[in-house]
Amino acid sequence: MRTQPTRRYPSAAASCALLLVAAMAPAPAQEVTAEEDLVVLDTRGVITPEAQAVLDRMTATLNGVSRFEVTARITRDEVLPFGYKLQNNENARMWVERPNRLRLELEGDIKDRTYVYDGAKVTMFAPELNVYSSTAAPATLGELVTVLLDAGVEMPLIDMLYHGNAGSLTEDVRVGLLVGETEIDGVATDHLAFRQPNVDWQLWVQKGAQALPRKLLITTRYAVGEPQYQAVMAWDLTPSINAKSFTFTPPESATEIPYRTQLVASGGTP
Repeated sequence: MRTQPTRRYPSAAASCALLLVAAMAPAPAQEVTAEEDLVVLDTRGVITPEAQAVLDRMTATLNGVSRFEVTARITRDEVLPFGYKLQNNENARMWVERPNRLRLELEGDIKDRTYVYDGAKVTMFAPELNVYSSTAAPATLGELVTVLLDAGVEMPLIDMLYHGNAGSLTEDVRVGLLVGETEIDGVATDHLAFRQPNVDWQLWVQKGAQALPRKLLITTRYAVGEPQYQAVMAWDLTPSINAKSFTFTPPESATEIPYRTQLVASGGTP
């Protein structure tokens, strides 16, 4: 739900029409206006200059932050047989110290997990099962996220933050536009919408000097039920982080199990 919008929005049908027009339009330029003084889309470009400018501000902000804490309220859809859809809730809390420290704690309806990375190894702890697993890891967060994504390992927010830092969020994007302005948890944001071959996603980016991502919504197209993933984020750029946060000490009764995915080759490289 949008709260206290500072700019009128087109209807949902009009917004979808804009995205479809941009995705299918030929090379000649044309303008599509859903409502006066709303979104004007020049179909010569895949991503409008206004949307790209917001992404560039966000990339610059994320690259300029070396220590931070981000919390997220997450919902994800689970599609059951015959198209029945359940919404599961999660709360994530992540601490980062660049270039090689991360702690992520996740509590949710489906699972609870703790991930700790200290620059040499990464550990995953499942408290409900009282088991943990560790493996050697690359030397930097950027390398770690790359091998995790390549291996299909899911960690909430990590891929969005990585691509946001790298400026690669728009890979495979067919169309992207600035929809309007609104508030997320009382913070003024720019609302962006993007379409990829099988995914629609929306991003709300804080206005002003600190262009932080405040909300992410992903819709998986063509899948049964078109499930959605949503994360609403809050940031602390001057967190108090205990150095022990990046060291995992297992509970006395916990059992260590093998890590199924090798993240670093025997030669010590990803």
